[in-house]
Amino acid sequence: MELIINNVKLEGDLMDADFMEKFETAMVKMRDSALEAKRQSFPTAAANYRAQCEVVNTCFDEIFGAGTAVKLFGGKMNVMDHLMAIEKVSEWAAGERKALNDLTNRYTQRQQNAVRNMQTAQFVSQKHGKGKKR
Repeated sequence: MELIINNVKLEGDLMDADFMEKFETAMVKMRDSALEAKRQSFPTAAANYRAQCEVVNTCFDEIFGAGTAVKLFGGKMNVMDHLMAIEKVSEWAAGERKALNDLTNRYTQRQQNAVRNMQTAQFVSQKHGKGKKR
């Protein structure tokens, strides 16, 4: 699947177990790092922004490969750009999960309907004496 952030095309397949493992690991690590950073006291707002940007940079590099953050942000530490990029990744992942869930639900519903139809047919058959020995 293709994802474009800051005019940079990123490739990733969230339906592939190997890619998903990298994705999940990096996102959990980013969340944990962000929570840890919240507990820290930064001397300035700039230091806080820089820390947030570094966490996001690491996440992108771990998911899409080393150097991805430099391609996306050009070495700049704009916290809003970084957070918006992570938001795009999160929306992309949510969309992929929804597509998978929709497909799974359709398949499950079809299976359930087939079972119900078979049970109904068996019930009707038994009620009308077809299938009973006389």
